[in-house]
Amino acid sequence: MNHDKQNLSFASNSPSGPNLYLCIRSDQPENIYGRFVGEILRSEGLNGFVLHDIDRDGWPEVHDGDMVVLTRCFLRKSEIEWLIHGVDGGANVVCIHPSRMLLAEFGWETETRVAYPGWIRVAEGRPGGGRSLQTHVPISRYSVSGDTDDWELVADIAEADKTDSESDSGGSNPAIVWRKQGGGAIAFFFYDLPKAVARIRFGNADLASLETLGFRWWWPHAADLYTDHVDDEIISVPQADYHCQLLAGVLTEMCKYPLARLWYYPETSQRSAAIFQSDGDSSEPAEFEALSECLLQHGASATFYLMKHTKLSSDDVERLRKLGHTFGPHVFGVDGQDELYFRYPEALKEEVALFKQRFGQCSRTIQSHYAPWMGYMSWVPEHIEQGYRMLFAHMSVPASRFNGLMCGSGRPMRFYDTDGICYDCWQQPVLSYDDSSLQEYLGRHCDEAVARFEALLQSALDDSYTSIGILSHPVSFVAYSKPYMQRCLDLLAANNVPIFNGDQWCDFLYQRDAIGIGCHSVSNDSVSWCVSNVTGRIPLLLPIDDQHSDSLRITVDGQLHQDVAIVQRWGQKHAAISLDGRGETKDINVEMTW
Repeated sequence: MNHDKQNLSFASNSPSGPNLYLCIRSDQPENIYGRFVGEILRSEGLNGFVLHDIDRDGWPEVHDGDMVVLTRCFLRKSEIEWLIHGVDGGANVVCIHPSRMLLAEFGWETETRVAYPGWIRVAEGRPGGGRSLQTHVPISRYSVSGDTDDWELVADIAEADKTDSESDSGGSNPAIVWRKQGGGAIAFFFYDLPKAVARIRFGNADLASLETLGFRWWWPHAADLYTDHVDDEIISVPQADYHCQLLAGVLTEMCKYPLARLWYYPETSQRSAAIFQSDGDSSEPAEFEALSECLLQHGASATFYLMKHTKLSSDDVERLRKLGHTFGPHVFGVDGQDELYFRYPEALKEEVALFKQRFGQCSRTIQSHYAPWMGYMSWVPEHIEQGYRMLFAHMSVPASRFNGLMCGSGRPMRFYDTDGICYDCWQQPVLSYDDSSLQEYLGRHCDEAVARFEALLQSALDDSYTSIGILSHPVSFVAYSKPYMQRCLDLLAANNVPIFNGDQWCDFLYQRDAIGIGCHSVSNDSVSWCVSNVTGRIPLLLPIDDQHSDSLRITVDGQLHQDVAIVQRWGQKHAAISLDGRGETKDINVEMTW
């Protein structure tokens, strides 16, 4: 954060204060993942960006202090000159996989080679520092003429021994760099970061509708998309999260003023969250009650998914709803005479209608029986049509991936297809579960299973802040998994990790997603923002320097805010305040002075 190093006064140049522009080029196929950067920014709490399509609206008028994320595209010579002029005039620009002509203007020379499939090695002190991360995309190899000390190295291309954290596997080619330039700054990501995040999270589209796991399940799962795709040596590493955090970190570091962002969870002290869902299968009513009681003892509830022939009555469901649980159908479309490709969407439509007729309100989230998944995202629109907004299909199976990060994250992200369609439906990975394939393991090696969960949780608390999707079947809970599940819930409670059911989590995500952050003005000793559309409780994090910690003064709607927490997140000190709409939709004005 450089706000103390320059004479800042952006409000006079831009009537709305400095802006963060996300620039896409919708006419260029190379820009297919440009819009996905918006999902990444929102996921990281940087909700203050303005989406700008250059091919529809021309170039935005940028001023001193503005931030620009230029997604992968090609520029004309005149556009490159415009960009350089903007940077020299004080704008800060991040370029995703820039073209050769643009890089040449800043002294970078192509080696006419790529690393593919590329890995990056992250510099120490940054999210994922010291680790090698997959990208599944090409990384262009460039070298800079002249003095390299001007460039801050964020990550370089990893070469040999990619997964060995102790080896010196960094190469001579950078993967991410930035430097100050004129009155502003410029950053280069030498790979298509949003495409990399999508491939890590959603798997290999070439494997869609194929059975690849070599396991006893003969029908396709979402997990089939990750065979020989996710490197099992780093299954515990939240690769997708780190890529997203690196982008957010570069933006924060380049920015001349404190770049405000929302925290991942409702409270600043919460460094992870669990999302608990339960497949009813053939469970008895008493088994539902047993799992419910355990959850309630931990201040939690579940979303239960019921088979068409569930043994729960309408009265049972209503009683459990009053305890905070939510319900939906556990759709069974695997058996039948037609191909699963046809059967499952028909079963989904039929069972949703039957569930609503019998039990009323249906959850916006779903986990289907046997967790089938055909196509890459072919079934996502079918779920949206039935009112679903969160899918738990991406489970870390088989058992070798148990308590692992198959999707490179435990946090939710909207589905984004290879044709550039962003679906209004969240992928929520499931990391920990009980299942018949784990019955013997959880029965005989419970301590080991708990240790694996604790390692996953501790990494989230200390480093990545990722969330943890959990699945338990009531019949399995009573028969063999209660010792494991209870100890996991104990660990969550002991570490102040909130446990959401699927609908609570979905509600929170939409509340957080709808919030806007607009920077009003910046001066030498103050910044002001308007945080709009706040309905629930959400922390706002403001980067600060060590020298300003003791002199900070933060007001909320003109009133001095007394409860300011100083926290360390992503390797940066932040002042954190909690905003609360208290059930109403509010626009809240925040000002920080030092």
